[in-house]
Amino acid sequence: MHRRLIVTAVATALLLCLASSAAAAPIAPYNGDNPFRCKTQDTGFGVDFPNPEADPFCVKYNKTQQNVTDLGIVDFLLNEPARVAAAVPKCFYHQTDHWTGWIVQGQQELWNWEGRYFFDKARGMGGVYIQDARLAGQPLDPRTLPGFPPEYSAYFGPGGGGVYTDTVAAEPTCAAKVDTPQEVKKVYRDGWRYPD
Repeated sequence: MHRRLIVTAVATALLLCLASSAAAAPIAPYNGDNPFRCKTQDTGFGVDFPNPEADPFCVKYNKTQQNVTDLGIVDFLLNEPARVAAAVPKCFYHQTDHWTGWIVQGQQELWNWEGRYFFDKARGMGGVYIQDARLAGQPLDPRTLPGFPPEYSAYFGPGGGGVYTDTVAAEPTCAAKVDTPQEVKKVYRDGWRYPD
């Protein structure tokens, strides 16, 4: 019963990062690189953003205290709505995080992964990259999770992988922020190139 609950929780979290309509969209490998010029705001376990108005908005979260005995999972769940609310209005977003679930903090690891995700509403694209995925301390192949999109299978394997897709809704107001070469240079990192 516990294993099924853990698998369902991990599958849900991973699949939230993947677009459900990807079958009709171009798909390419993604290595987790941040495409944007931004200072990463490291909020640790919380949501105290040093610059909440930034866009590109780049953040780093520590989600490694999702424990049961100290109610760390409750704290994690209480912070997630603020994290989502901070991201949703942005045109350019990159997130780095590390997830670990425990019964007792530091013992009996339930799940683990490190992730990097981005969306770009100017160009209508996004990506997800997962590494070091484990379930109950054993390497996890995301492709074995219930509901994993088969079109992503070539880009994942034991421990993780990454995929880029253009299923993010493009917004004209975001596109207007990068419609000159000067604006492009201000928003995107040198050398970043979206997959063809």
